[in-house]
Amino acid sequence: MIEANESYIVDELSELGVSNEQIRGFLRKFSGWRIYIRKKKSEYDEIRTLYAQITGSGVQRSDAIRKLSEIFEKSESRIREITREQEILFEF
Repeated sequence: MIEANESYIVDELSELGVSNEQIRGFLRKFSGWRIYIRKKKSEYDEIRTLYAQITGSGVQRSDAIRKLSEIFEKSESRIREITREQEILFEF
């Protein structure tokens, strides 16, 4: 786990275009907090989004799985499980 202090967060928020007033409000609201942002959820969301884009462009599922496996350094079976979760959500 990498720990980031307030100066790192301020720099990153500034780089994203967040105003100084909003940054001060953010720091005021969360000062003293220890925040942990789970990688798993955001990574899974990114995998699902890319999967939808890749397959939406006409690429076969197996090729999309293989490419995502390379990008995210996960096994093809794990990528299948992650993308299968998405497909189940939309079944009627």
